[in-house]
Amino acid sequence: MVLACGLSLSAQRVTEYFNVGNPISYCATDYWLAWSARPQTFYYVQEYLPQGETLEHYNQLFTVSVLFWDLTPEQAVEAKIAELEQRKASDPVVNYKVAENGDGEYILEFVVSDTNNGEISTVEVDIHYYKQMTLMGRKASVLYFYSCRAYDDDILPFIQSIPERRAEWYNGIIGLNLVPDFKKK
Repeated sequence: MVLACGLSLSAQRVTEYFNVGNPISYCATDYWLAWSARPQTFYYVQEYLPQGETLEHYNQLFTVSVLFWDLTPEQAVEAKIAELEQRKASDPVVNYKVAENGDGEYILEFVVSDTNNGEISTVEVDIHYYKQMTLMGRKASVLYFYSCRAYDDDILPFIQSIPERRAEWYNGIIGLNLVPDFKKK
C-alpha cells in the first residue's frame, strides 16, 4: 500500500487544498506539488516531488497530510506500527523505529520493500513526523512524510547508507515547521 500511494493518479489535475509552500525545501532538495486528494471529508493529502521525478517511479517524495480528528500523534503512530507488524508476514525487510521529542511529537522511521518475480525490486525508507495542531479552530493531526527509494542494484548501497543519513532526515523534518494554511486565495 505504501509503495502504491499515488500510482496511476499522477495524470489528474492537482488541487492545492492547503498552502505549506510550493516548493517545500527539505534536506537541500526542492519538492513541488505533484498530487493531492481528499479521500475523506476530514482527510487531506498533498504529495510533492523533485523536478524530473514521477509518482510512478520516484527516488524521493515529500507528503503533507492533515486529518481533522481526535486521535493523538501517539495513537496515529501506534496504528501505523500495527499496520507494519501485519506487513511483516509478507515483507521480510519491514523494520521500524520510533522517536518522541517530549512535546507529543513523534518520528516513525520504517523500511518496506516490494518484490518482482520473488526478488526484492524496491526498498523504501519513510520518515513520518506526527504532530498535533489547531487549524481553522479545529484539532488536527499533521503528518510530514519523507519517502526515499532505491531500485534493483541500488538497494544494498541504499540500505547501507541509512544510518549515516538518519540525522539529516530527522533534523530536516523537525526543522520544517510547516503549518497548513486552508485560507482561500
